[in-house]
Amino acid sequence: MSNPFDILPPNLFNVFTSVGFASLQRHYMAILIRIYSLAEFNRFGLARETVIAEIVDYIKESDAENEVKADMANQAAPEPDPVSMAGQKPEQTYASYLVRRLAESGWIEREQHADYSETIILPDYAFTLLEALRSIQEQKPREFKGQLYAAHQLITSAKTHKDFSPTLAVSQTYENIRQVVRGLNELNQNIRRYVERATKQMDVANLLRLQFDDYTQTLGPAYHALKTSDHVSRYRRDIINQIQEWLVDDDWLARTAEELAAQSRLSPAQAEHEINQSLLFIVHQLDGLDPLIADIDQRHAQYLRTSFRQIRYKLGNADGSFKDKLVSLAQHLSALRAEGFDELPDDAPRNTQQSVRVPDQKSFYTMPQRRAPFTPDSIIIPTLHPDDLAALHALTMQDVTQAFSPEKVNRKVLGFFNGHKRLPIAEIPIRDDLHWLTTIIAYAHHPEVSYGLEIVEGEAIRIGQYKVIPFDLVKL
Repeated sequence: MSNPFDILPPNLFNVFTSVGFASLQRHYMAILIRIYSLAEFNRFGLARETVIAEIVDYIKESDAENEVKADMANQAAPEPDPVSMAGQKPEQTYASYLVRRLAESGWIEREQHADYSETIILPDYAFTLLEALRSIQEQKPREFKGQLYAAHQLITSAKTHKDFSPTLAVSQTYENIRQVVRGLNELNQNIRRYVERATKQMDVANLLRLQFDDYTQTLGPAYHALKTSDHVSRYRRDIINQIQEWLVDDDWLARTAEELAAQSRLSPAQAEHEINQSLLFIVHQLDGLDPLIADIDQRHAQYLRTSFRQIRYKLGNADGSFKDKLVSLAQHLSALRAEGFDELPDDAPRNTQQSVRVPDQKSFYTMPQRRAPFTPDSIIIPTLHPDDLAALHALTMQDVTQAFSPEKVNRKVLGFFNGHKRLPIAEIPIRDDLHWLTTIIAYAHHPEVSYGLEIVEGEAIRIGQYKVIPFDLVKL
């Protein structure tokens, strides 16, 4: 596997280590994100004049002339821009220099045309890096709303429509589940950071802004969707059940592997392995979402408790802590006593006293009552009628036979003989798979299978923790 620096230019990040003003790297980053925003939906390139005008606007808005001038002076021998024109303004000179620096580092590519015009192009790796950097700048949580619904629709379409590509269903469902898990992890970590921010020394205004303007608007919709429209329980079970059916369906796996092998450079065996791994990944991730969601709920409740507790504390102590009030009161009383006052002056605020009545039947006080002893309700365990028990047994066997039908077992066993009429147990390819082995034994001599089982002499053969009497599979 290649290293990313086998693809990236070696001096790609040199523009962020320029000697001079510390804010120069911030200017380069802001300019690159502006260029990315212009080129995001224009992959054919930008006119050089457009990029120059955008950089000039930024230099004026951010007052970055001094920083850019210092960076130009630190360059050993800056070469003149081949497309620069005489008599251009200082801002245009600075912008031309920045374009040249970005081109030399590999962030942009410059394409000259026959009419001496120039086009600025962002390489693919620059698009990828700047997309991630802009996401960090915007601090928006990863969108995962609707991903589970989309995965459910893909699985349903692949099941109900025979012409729907199973490879597309598996690959897109895999990607959707990845996005869901990544989004939930990011949501969990973002809530944790909000808890840390709420515990810092902040005034009431900032705490209220953090709660109602920031947290509610940024993470609130994602958390609300997680508990309502995008609740995991709405689609998870259907997706898992269908994937588990595919995992034991050899025909479906073979068809899907053949389709994937035709679309890629993988062999049929490699394609089948990749499909199995993708399906197992989906099941594993969906089954493991409950602890993550429980942690998100816990952090959400923790943040609300912390935030509101801080707000109540700040509001209750807006004019000073209770301790400070007591100290100030003691100091004033001590000063009055030093002046010879044994009692408070007449102009001092009087302590307001309120009469307190003894609680009676008409008061709001409710006497505590002893809780009545707990008496558990009787539990009636129903006893199934023999007919109901037989029906339940029949349904269970129906489910089992649907997963391992006689036709499927017969097809798999016939593939073991490879032209022979008899196959000892020691030569069965899946003898270590106890689940499949017991199924093959159970279906032996079934009316719908074309193989039988004959016991042979010899010592018992150990399979896992069990010993099996030796036998041969016989082709009928």
